[in-house]
Amino acid sequence: MRWRFTKDTGYKVTFGYITKAKRRLLKLDKSHHNDAFVIAGGEYQTRCEALNLLQIRRNKRSMAQFYDAKYLDIRDKKPKSGTELFSGRSKRNKNFNSENLRAYRGHKLLKGQRRVKKLRYRYQPHDEVEFEGAVFEVVGMQNQGTGVKLKNYPGIKNKVVKISAVKSLKKRGGICA
Repeated sequence: MRWRFTKDTGYKVTFGYITKAKRRLLKLDKSHHNDAFVIAGGEYQTRCEALNLLQIRRNKRSMAQFYDAKYLDIRDKKPKSGTELFSGRSKRNKNFNSENLRAYRGHKLLKGQRRVKKLRYRYQPHDEVEFEGAVFEVVGMQNQGTGVKLKNYPGIKNKVVKISAVKSLKKRGGICA
């Protein structure tokens, strides 16, 4: 199909190794934008800035979250999750992928749990809010919707503030620039 298409339309065919060699010759990073520039025959022309789009799901597909059980590691006496201390085997019909670490599980410190969110909260991840005169991105909600977790708060990686202390600026969902 490809050969018929190129023959009928008169377009040239190129391959990845050719594009890579030209891109390295022009000292460009690997990106879709730079590859398209090189394939189109670009060399030193002025270029416009690339438009990067982000797709944010409007609704989460799963409202359930799983939190793994915690065990005491008998080697160093530190708590570790069940995933960290497992056999490496994920399917019954496959061999072990790594060392079986189940032997190092001590007593169970915390039981694993599955939490199901019952409603959609006012603020979703990637929404923009104003707090203390500055604009922040929302990481998520906490304490059953009473707190908002803000991304990159000065001095703290993520800060949780009351929902009444923030003002909504921009809801983000779908395709965002």
